[in-house]
Amino acid sequence: MMTFTQIRQLLTKKHLKVTPQRAMIVDFMMQTDCHPTAEEIYEAVKDAIPGLSKGTLYNVLKTLVDANILNTVALEPGTVRYDANVSNHHHFIDVTTGEVYDIPWDKVQNLFKVLGEDYNVANYQVNFYGVKAEPQKSAPKSKPS
Repeated sequence: MMTFTQIRQLLTKKHLKVTPQRAMIVDFMMQTDCHPTAEEIYEAVKDAIPGLSKGTLYNVLKTLVDANILNTVALEPGTVRYDANVSNHHHFIDVTTGEVYDIPWDKVQNLFKVLGEDYNVANYQVNFYGVKAEPQKSAPKSKPS
Protein backbone atom coordinates (compact mmCIF):
# COMPACT_ATOMS: atom_id res chain seq x y z
CA MET A 1 0.00 0.00 0.00
CA MET A 2 1.34 3.40 -0.96
CA THR A 3 1.17 6.35 1.37
CA PHE A 4 -0.20 9.67 0.18
CA THR A 5 3.36 11.02 0.20
CA GLN A 6 4.48 8.18 -2.09
CA ILE A 7 1.54 8.77 -4.43
CA ARG A 8 2.32 12.50 -4.52
CA GLN A 9 5.98 11.71 -5.29
CA LEU A 10 4.98 9.29 -8.07
CA LEU A 11 2.68 11.82 -9.73
CA THR A 12 5.24 14.62 -9.34
CA LYS A 13 8.00 12.42 -10.78
CA LYS A 14 5.80 11.87 -13.84
CA HIS A 15 5.29 15.67 -14.11
CA LEU A 16 1.61 15.44 -13.21
CA LYS A 17 -0.31 17.82 -10.99
CA VAL A 18 -1.44 16.09 -7.80
CA THR A 19 -5.23 16.25 -7.79
CA PRO A 20 -7.59 14.45 -5.41
CA GLN A 21 -8.98 12.44 -8.31
CA ARG A 22 -5.57 11.27 -9.52
CA ALA A 23 -4.38 10.49 -5.99
CA MET A 24 -7.49 8.47 -5.12
CA ILE A 25 -7.48 6.50 -8.37
CA VAL A 26 -3.76 5.73 -8.07
CA ASP A 27 -4.31 4.68 -4.46
CA PHE A 28 -7.16 2.34 -5.44
CA MET A 29 -5.20 0.84 -8.34
CA MET A 30 -2.09 0.23 -6.24
CA GLN A 31 -4.20 -1.71 -3.73
CA THR A 32 -5.88 -4.02 -6.23
CA ASP A 33 -4.67 -6.76 -8.52
CA CYS A 34 -8.05 -7.49 -10.11
CA HIS A 35 -7.51 -5.55 -13.37
CA PRO A 36 -10.72 -3.50 -13.10
CA THR A 37 -12.68 -1.81 -15.87
CA ALA A 38 -13.29 1.95 -15.77
CA GLU A 39 -16.82 1.25 -14.51
CA GLU A 40 -15.46 -0.90 -11.68
CA ILE A 41 -12.96 1.82 -10.76
CA TYR A 42 -15.75 4.41 -10.81
CA GLU A 43 -17.92 2.31 -8.48
CA ALA A 44 -14.98 1.79 -6.12
CA VAL A 45 -13.96 5.46 -5.79
CA LYS A 46 -17.09 7.54 -6.47
CA ASP A 47 -18.08 7.87 -2.81
CA ALA A 48 -14.58 9.02 -1.84
CA ILE A 49 -14.49 11.65 -4.62
CA PRO A 50 -17.68 13.73 -4.42
CA GLY A 51 -18.83 14.99 -7.80
CA LEU A 52 -16.61 12.61 -9.81
CA SER A 53 -17.99 12.31 -13.32
CA LYS A 54 -17.27 9.42 -15.62
CA GLY A 55 -15.74 11.90 -18.05
CA THR A 56 -13.26 13.02 -15.41
CA LEU A 57 -12.53 9.40 -14.55
CA TYR A 58 -11.75 8.55 -18.18
CA ASN A 59 -9.53 11.64 -18.48
CA VAL A 60 -7.61 10.67 -15.32
CA LEU A 61 -7.21 7.09 -16.51
CA LYS A 62 -5.89 8.27 -19.90
CA THR A 63 -3.45 10.63 -18.17
CA LEU A 64 -2.21 7.84 -15.87
CA VAL A 65 -1.78 5.45 -18.82
CA ASP A 66 0.04 8.10 -20.86
CA ALA A 67 2.36 8.68 -17.87
CA ASN A 68 3.04 4.92 -17.61
CA ILE A 69 1.54 4.71 -14.12
CA LEU A 70 -1.17 2.34 -15.39
CA ASN A 71 -1.42 -0.03 -18.32
CA THR A 72 -4.46 -0.94 -20.34
CA VAL A 73 -5.20 -4.61 -20.83
CA ALA A 74 -7.59 -6.13 -23.36
CA LEU A 75 -8.65 -9.46 -21.92
CA GLU A 76 -11.99 -9.75 -23.65
CA PRO A 77 -13.27 -8.11 -26.83
CA GLY A 78 -14.67 -4.61 -26.39
CA THR A 79 -13.54 -4.21 -22.78
CA VAL A 80 -10.54 -2.27 -21.52
CA ARG A 81 -9.17 -3.12 -18.11
CA TYR A 82 -6.52 -1.26 -16.13
CA ASP A 83 -3.42 -2.65 -14.46
CA ALA A 84 -1.08 -0.94 -12.01
CA ASN A 85 1.62 -3.50 -12.79
CA VAL A 86 3.42 -1.70 -15.60
CA SER A 87 6.25 -4.21 -15.85
CA ASN A 88 6.24 -6.64 -18.77
CA HIS A 89 4.03 -9.58 -17.86
CA HIS A 90 1.31 -11.85 -19.20
CA HIS A 91 -2.10 -12.84 -17.86
CA PHE A 92 -4.05 -15.98 -16.99
CA ILE A 93 -7.83 -15.57 -16.99
CA ASP A 94 -9.88 -18.16 -15.10
CA VAL A 95 -12.93 -18.62 -17.33
CA THR A 96 -15.10 -19.93 -14.51
CA THR A 97 -14.44 -17.18 -11.95
CA GLY A 98 -13.25 -14.30 -14.15
CA GLU A 99 -10.20 -13.87 -11.89
CA VAL A 100 -7.11 -12.50 -13.63
CA TYR A 101 -3.64 -13.53 -12.54
CA ASP A 102 -0.35 -11.96 -13.54
CA ILE A 103 2.14 -14.35 -15.14
CA PRO A 104 5.79 -13.23 -14.87
CA TRP A 105 7.36 -12.27 -18.19
CA ASP A 106 10.12 -14.87 -17.96
CA LYS A 107 7.62 -17.75 -17.53
CA VAL A 108 6.72 -17.51 -21.23
CA GLN A 109 9.41 -18.07 -23.82
CA ASN A 110 10.22 -15.28 -26.25
CA LEU A 111 7.51 -16.17 -28.72
CA PHE A 112 8.38 -13.33 -31.09
CA LYS A 113 11.59 -15.15 -32.03
CA VAL A 114 9.44 -17.82 -33.70
CA LEU A 115 8.18 -15.18 -36.16
CA GLY A 116 11.65 -14.79 -37.56
CA GLU A 117 12.91 -11.77 -39.46
CA ASP A 118 9.57 -11.14 -41.22
CA TYR A 119 8.27 -9.25 -38.18
CA ASN A 120 9.93 -6.57 -36.08
CA VAL A 121 8.26 -7.18 -32.70
CA ALA A 122 8.66 -4.38 -30.17
CA ASN A 123 6.52 -5.90 -27.43
CA TYR A 124 3.89 -8.55 -26.86
CA GLN A 125 1.52 -9.84 -24.23
CA VAL A 126 0.05 -13.31 -23.97
CA ASN A 127 -3.31 -14.03 -22.37
CA PHE A 128 -3.98 -17.58 -21.23
CA TYR A 129 -7.58 -18.71 -20.70
CA GLY A 130 -8.58 -21.73 -18.65
CA VAL A 131 -9.42 -22.88 -15.16
CA LYS A 132 -6.99 -22.31 -12.32
CA ALA A 133 -6.13 -25.59 -10.66
CA GLU A 134 -6.80 -26.01 -6.98
CA PRO A 135 -3.67 -26.39 -4.89
CA GLN A 136 -2.74 -30.03 -4.45
CA LYS A 137 -3.22 -31.35 -0.95
CA SER A 138 -0.38 -33.55 0.13
CA ALA A 139 -1.31 -37.10 1.01
CA PRO A 140 -1.30 -37.85 4.73
CA LYS A 141 1.96 -39.35 5.85
CA SER A 142 1.61 -42.91 6.97
CA LYS A 143 3.14 -43.91 10.23
CA PRO A 144 5.83 -46.57 10.10
CA SER A 145 4.62 -49.95 11.28
